[in-house]
Amino acid sequence: MGGTGAGVATGAGTKVDVTLKLSQLQNLCKRDPEGYREDYDAQARRLESECGILKLSPQSPSPRLVELIQFAAAVSSSSYKGDESERIAKMLIELLTGSSGDEAAASAPASKASRKSVQMTMPTNALQLHKEVRKACVSALILMRNKGALEPLRLMELFFRLMAVVQDKALRELLYKHMVNDIRNINKKGKRDDKVNRSIQSYLHRVVSAHGDEGTGNESATDIAAKRATDMTCELYRRHVWTDDRTVAILASAAVSKNLTVMSRSIRFFLNIEEKMAEDRRREDDEEWDANQKINYHRFSKKTCSRQRHVDRQVKNRKRHQMKRESTDEWIDLRDDAGVEEAKKLYPAIELLRDPHGLAETILKKLKTPKSIPYGTKLLMMNFVTRLVGNHELLLLNLYPFLQKYMGGHQRDVTAVLAYTVQACHEQVPPDEVYGILKTIAHNFITERCSEEQMAVGINACRAICARVPSSLSIEESQESSGSTVLDVEAFARDLAAYSNHRDRSVSIAGKGWTNFIRETFPTLLAGKDRGLKGSALHKAKIKPMRYGEQKVASGVAGADLLIEYEAKKAARRKKKQEARSAGDGGDDDGDDDGSGSDSDEMEDYESAEDDSDDEAPQLVEHTGEDGKAVDVSNMTGEEREKLKMDVSSNRIFSAAEFEKMRKLVEREERAKRDPREAARRKRAIAKGEDLDEFSDDDSGMDSDEDDIRIAGAVNPTDIMALAKKKRMSKAEKLKKIISGRDKFESNERGGGSTNIEKERKKNFLMSKNSRRARSKGRGKGGLAEKKRGTVVKGG
Repeated sequence: MGGTGAGVATGAGTKVDVTLKLSQLQNLCKRDPEGYREDYDAQARRLESECGILKLSPQSPSPRLVELIQFAAAVSSSSYKGDESERIAKMLIELLTGSSGDEAAASAPASKASRKSVQMTMPTNALQLHKEVRKACVSALILMRNKGALEPLRLMELFFRLMAVVQDKALRELLYKHMVNDIRNINKKGKRDDKVNRSIQSYLHRVVSAHGDEGTGNESATDIAAKRATDMTCELYRRHVWTDDRTVAILASAAVSKNLTVMSRSIRFFLNIEEKMAEDRRREDDEEWDANQKINYHRFSKKTCSRQRHVDRQVKNRKRHQMKRESTDEWIDLRDDAGVEEAKKLYPAIELLRDPHGLAETILKKLKTPKSIPYGTKLLMMNFVTRLVGNHELLLLNLYPFLQKYMGGHQRDVTAVLAYTVQACHEQVPPDEVYGILKTIAHNFITERCSEEQMAVGINACRAICARVPSSLSIEESQESSGSTVLDVEAFARDLAAYSNHRDRSVSIAGKGWTNFIRETFPTLLAGKDRGLKGSALHKAKIKPMRYGEQKVASGVAGADLLIEYEAKKAARRKKKQEARSAGDGGDDDGDDDGSGSDSDEMEDYESAEDDSDDEAPQLVEHTGEDGKAVDVSNMTGEEREKLKMDVSSNRIFSAAEFEKMRKLVEREERAKRDPREAARRKRAIAKGEDLDEFSDDDSGMDSDEDDIRIAGAVNPTDIMALAKKKRMSKAEKLKKIISGRDKFESNERGGGSTNIEKERKKNFLMSKNSRRARSKGRGKGGLAEKKRGTVVKGG
């Protein structure tokens, strides 16, 4: 059974020795490892000698070398795992890297001592290795890793070196896909290894941070490795494999990279990852829905009981998914609860940054340097810096004068610059910085020399900035302003409100939006004729924005007192109905029952809904009114309401449905405060006893904007753009429209022959002059027959 290659003489001829067929020997080694160990060792020695010969001439490999590599990797990783598999893996790695065993042993201590340095270069003989041999070695190492014979980090370091220096696109894609899938398999449910994850993340962090140290060309090997590391980290985050702060730290290091490509990829990740993940989830739901809609009825196969059961299961699954998609109450699962879903949502990646202020300062410093950066990359960096400032409420005061340089009326993509400026505004920004931005926008956009579209964009940008920094509208702040930029807030607000009567529709809409915003925020700034009904009511209530530095301190959960009042009124009304129902059986009682039948049904439905919501989160203390009466918040003082709110918030656990109910109650109270007509309508509803029914109707409403993907802190340039309107067409556009209309008119779009009207139009008049239609034509409109009769009568 040696590996001599001699044949065996038989009556049928000479039979090839089994050891020469590596596929059969591989099967025999798996079945009997000890019995065929000598044959395996012979092939392993042959592989070792072939590798030694290949190192001397890398471009002329042996014809059977690829097969030997696959055989040795498959057998050593399954039948002889341990020292033998380690020896084969070391041999293949040396063949790929072009280093000998002595060189690898000498460089091992140095690599452990210098952990921060990342080596991406390879000797010349490794780069000259034959393409097929390199691919076979990589496939063999991937096979050994999948069988658990190699550590993931050791293989990843090798693969990154290969991706950085080898000019083989197919091989790079193979290596990249393997590393991504390998990390996904490490983090499967029940198999997650945090120690291995930390080691891999530390290596990727070193790759991203240390790139650019080697090479003097435009793109070194470390730059290529940093690109791949950035792409891999982004993809793993998008696939919900790595979503921790260590992953975000790797991408934060890439965001300050010297390589613009690496920096751009990292910044795009922070700006768009939530939107991409939401789109992935929506696409998966749609694919699952489409798959459940397709049913194999086995129409063209033999009808059996098992196939019929298969069809029934498919129909049942489709019905279940359809009911779940329609979200009826009886099909709502705990996993579909709004509060549970909100708790399961990931934090945005930009919120997990460890040092957002330092990152923003570094990128802003790079923006200010005179280094030639493409304008598109500058806009990307502006977007990222302003998003950081807005989400984390950073005080980066040198950012706002820098943004004013790009607010020219003829600046390219100036709408995006204005949107990024809005992103950078928050309540902690001093009003002096905002005044400079508002004056720059007013001088460059809101003047008669600008176009109507520019004026509308400028007014919308001012409204968005003041909405994010309400203290900029404070008259006291404008009067006490000691900075270089002083702004008369009252005159500024009235000037912009005057544009609501502009002749252009888009400017008029923007001006009315500004007027409505000032009415709700600080109506005192407007003239009396512009305040309106709501603004006048708020002006009498002395509503004004808080000054810079003021804060509203919350005491308890907002709306907790309103929820207690609502539940107490519900309980009192339910008790009253029950007493009336059980009191008597007279005619008056019957009439009352007939009149309130629908109300009692709604109350029963609401009671069942309340019971379901109570099962979700138990309450510790039940608050009721004194002597069993309903709690009336309107008759309480402010201190009593705050005390009740604190008491309820500290002694009760609220469910997700109750939080939603409190939010709607607070919104209803705010609407009644701001709108006198809403307050009057609420009084009439309370007098009729319909206020609770009205709220239950609101409770069943659904948000129409739930399907829209909104990212916290992001401002879309389309939000401040002018509304689309019909503009004057140029001469070329007019000609194009005329020609398209002419083609449409001349082309016969109707199928078939000509119509009856067309045939009648082409018919000879002598054939149709005596027809009924021709004789009656013009009758009642002074036709020819009537004119003749009138002439005869007059003549007679």
